[in-house]
Amino acid sequence: MQEIISVGNKIELEVLVDGQVVEDLEHKRVLTSRIMDLPQKNQIRIAMPFHEGRIVPLSVGEQYQVYILAEKTIYSSQFTVVERMRDGNLFMADMEMLTALTKIQRREFFRHSCHLSAGYRTIQGEEIRELTEDEVLALSWNPCVIQDISGGGVRMYSEQEEETGSLVQLRMLLVIDGKQQEFLLYGRMIASEPKKERPDIFEQRIEFEHIGERERELIIRYIFSEERKKISKEKGLD
Repeated sequence: MQEIISVGNKIELEVLVDGQVVEDLEHKRVLTSRIMDLPQKNQIRIAMPFHEGRIVPLSVGEQYQVYILAEKTIYSSQFTVVERMRDGNLFMADMEMLTALTKIQRREFFRHSCHLSAGYRTIQGEEIRELTEDEVLALSWNPCVIQDISGGGVRMYSEQEEETGSLVQLRMLLVIDGKQQEFLLYGRMIASEPKKERPDIFEQRIEFEHIGERERELIIRYIFSEERKKISKEKGLD
């Protein structure tokens, strides 16, 4: 395991009940933390996780599905809490791996297949700024359908052909942790080509630019959530 993950990797945890992740949104919690040490084989030492800005003390014996954000890769496994400790003001817990690490996919650049209605507009460089809610509503947005999304960009279809290299702003809604959130993201049109079977529809690829770390992490959280749902369905857990 030490060859795959490293101290400093971010992690997400979901409590397991009877060996399964809780899917009820009312009771579902996604905790965030970071690996502080690798004390023994098949063990990780983590800072006590946070949820909605508050520390969550893990109890010995509790089991969690852990998602480890390694270098551009997501690994998943079930862990149990085996020990708790404190170092000054830092509270930590040792967790032992119960199942083999499973590689989900590359993190930032893994493309999650989807079908999301969205909007976009072409812009000039000087238009890259924060918009007010009234400005967003007053602007004209070209309709599009996002076919896949990653932390690095999207692939989408629209009825307009755009110039390769042009700047665009994308407007989309994602459901994250049961809440709908609006994203206004800037990007570069790196391809705009007619579909072979539908020459009136253009397949376009946008690479995000000027995206904040928080926005990127929220998109990755969305991808995490949707991939977990897909894995649960494949395993017959839904």
